[in-house]
Amino acid sequence: MSTIYFIIGIMIFCYIIWTWRSTKELESYLMRASYLVIGTLFITIVTLILFQISKIGIEYPKQEMVGEVRKIILLIFVPINGLIVLTQSVSIFTQVKNDIISKKQLNKRIKILAIIFIAMIVFECFYFKSIQTGIISMINK
Repeated sequence: MSTIYFIIGIMIFCYIIWTWRSTKELESYLMRASYLVIGTLFITIVTLILFQISKIGIEYPKQEMVGEVRKIILLIFVPINGLIVLTQSVSIFTQVKNDIISKKQLNKRIKILAIIFIAMIVFECFYFKSIQTGIISMINK
């Protein structure tokens, strides 16, 4: 289990650094930090909702396992989802701010990002079920 937490720690570190570097076009450190914190909070809430939906129908041997499984899933998927969504959204924001893309391109990129986000949510909802059963069996060992 310590190996898993070590890998998760590396993922979180990479997520924070990558997202921080992608916000370099924002004016102040406060704005960059706010984007990182608020974006991470948003991604965490979405991932929690997906976990709650996906755990329907899964029987946990012990109620304490729910918290442990939820923690592992959050620690793994918040950095992954954040890298996909937050870095792309700040890239779009920066391009709009610097007048690099037109309104038509902006609408197209927002639609593409929304489609990716929705596809990611649907995929993860189904994937979380199998992850939960795998984590339960791993914890039981």
